[in-house]
Amino acid sequence: MAEVNANDVEKIFSVIAKRYDMLNSILTLNIDRLWRRKAIKVCDIKKEQKVLDLCCGTGQMINYECKAVGKNTTVIGVDFSQEMLNVGAKRLSQSLKDYKYELIKGSILQLPFEENTFDCITIAFGLRNIPDKNKSLSEMYRVLKPGGKVICLELSKPNIPILKNIYNLYFNHVLPAVGSIGTGDKKAYYYLRDSVNNFMNKKQLKQAFENNHFKNSQYKSLTFGIASIHYGTK
Repeated sequence: MAEVNANDVEKIFSVIAKRYDMLNSILTLNIDRLWRRKAIKVCDIKKEQKVLDLCCGTGQMINYECKAVGKNTTVIGVDFSQEMLNVGAKRLSQSLKDYKYELIKGSILQLPFEENTFDCITIAFGLRNIPDKNKSLSEMYRVLKPGGKVICLELSKPNIPILKNIYNLYFNHVLPAVGSIGTGDKKAYYYLRDSVNNFMNKKQLKQAFENNHFKNSQYKSLTFGIASIHYGTK
């Protein structure tokens, strides 16, 4: 994969922002919603806890998190794409009329929060898009409260050989073609394919958590390993 900088990635997501949710549902056969709900269960969010969702995009995780913390607590989302945040703001204004949330344009590499601020931090399908993964994890650790938990939901690859072959055919050829037809942007979904193919495997990401001082670092494979939930505590 050719070198892609943060500005390029931001442009890619800005282009597909309005169709991002629809295409995710189509391309994952709507399984991504199940994965998000499973990740929320791992969070074990309590009422009135402070929750931060990074690379929040269109706010799908925020929708679940607001309902977990209750109507008196503000969930904060951060993303580098203003277009994605605009779509998220419109979407959440319809689904979370009685809940509190704040969407902030910012970088995961330099979070605008003090140390020990949040009880729980989530990031769904976003870490692989960040050039410096270790810096991202370090920033999460910095703003997490002692005893708090980070949950990272990411695409990965199945380990069963026959499933791996089917997955590779779909992910490397079918997904980029369908995605480019749906968005009119071929580059975006070829980038998605390459970003997953070049991302850390499950064991490597677990090690990255441990290298950044997270305790009890573990992961759960989802849908035969197509996705995984990684988590650790401070």
